[in-house]
Amino acid sequence: MATKEAKVLSFQVVHGTSKFDVRLELPPEEAGDTLCVKHLMDEVYRRTDIPPDAQRLIYKGRSLKDGDEELNKVGIKKGVKVMLIGKKPSPVDDENTREMKSVEETYEKEAKKLGDITYELDGIHRGYLDKEKRSDATKALEKRLASVAESLMRLLEKLDALRFEETNKGARGKRKSLVDKIQVLLNRVDGLSRGVSDMLARWNAL
Repeated sequence: MATKEAKVLSFQVVHGTSKFDVRLELPPEEAGDTLCVKHLMDEVYRRTDIPPDAQRLIYKGRSLKDGDEELNKVGIKKGVKVMLIGKKPSPVDDENTREMKSVEETYEKEAKKLGDITYELDGIHRGYLDKEKRSDATKALEKRLASVAESLMRLLEKLDALRFEETNKGARGKRKSLVDKIQVLLNRVDGLSRGVSDMLARWNAL
């Protein structure tokens, strides 16, 4: 059973020349668990507007990075001081973060579309569609592939236009990760498009 200290904890956070008292209490829905670094990060975010990925929390010279790490296991107890390094995003960063979230949502939709197209193409390839219908169905899927590719290219252009401060490493890293994922989808689209062209060429030669 978790101790009371593992469920309720009061200490101080030092941020530059500012200091503020923090009282963490485990949410009722997490009964049985213990307070973790993520609870501290969330509270710091609420008090300072500095998002977790822009926070650097230090206790006794050690950076607290693992959100799932229990506070009592890293030695944080009542009355201690935890140092915070970081600053809240600029208004431009906030706007760009919202734009990146929109890009991410569109990416998920396009990924689903590509999955549906792949499934339908596999069915045609396996002969699940009448021969007289397969050519028209494949051409329709070819157009859908082109639409997905065009949408993904627009997303890359949007991401390329986003600029984040050097200190906002979380957003910069997320943007790079999203660019990489979009590139993977574009490679899949390219491979499927070549396969569709080959299928249509074979059927036209019959």
